Amino acid sequence: MIPRGVLRLTVAFLALLLLVGGWCIPFYYESSSILYKFGLEKIYLRSGKMVGITVVLLVFFQVIMAGRLKSLEQIFSVKNIFSLHRINGTAIALLACLHPLLIKASEDFTAYTFDKKYYPEFLGIALLSVILLLTGTAVARSLLKISYASWLHHHRWTATIALLIIPTHVLWVSETFKSGVPRTAALTVFTLALLLAVRVWRRRVALELKTRLS
Repeated sequence: MIPRGVLRLTVAFLALLLLVGGWCIPFYYESSSILYKFGLEKIYLRSGKMVGITVVLLVFFQVIMAGRLKSLEQIFSVKNIFSLHRINGTAIALLACLHPLLIKASEDFTAYTFDKKYYPEFLGIALLSVILLLTGTAVARSLLKISYASWLHHHRWTATIALLIIPTHVLWVSETFKSGVPRTAALTVFTLALLLAVRVWRRRVALELKTRLS
């Protein structure tokens, strides 16, 4: 039997490997927006893209942790997974705020016009709002005097909305994810995340039906 410590390190290594692979995308699959940037502006834009990719992958990890996978619970324990889920959620919120700041810094903070071509960017703003709502209510639940059952119900719905917004934002906000390896990788991650989300909802519905029938 493989020691639990070895399994934990293996899972951590695979997660890090996925993150490193994501961070390589802005370097190996440059969009035209990066090609025409130089100096500090290029650093800001590339860093912003890397932070954005990190947010997406951390959200993917968040869904995995929420999926209540037996194998993962045996490796880390339910208590540790809940703790990691909270820490990861805070990291997502902080990085989600940093992402647009770095992107706009590469453009001298030029404001977007209300043009339909900027709809992926405006979806990104909506996504940021949803992420901050998720994190804010989770952190201040007791302060807001929200019951755990009510909070969990709304948390799941809000998280599902975020999962539905993310693919549209990522796949159309940059030329990087419009074709090739980056698009295939992104679609794979989004598909797995949505399948895990469906699994969570199926279990939730089945539990509610069982409770009502008992």
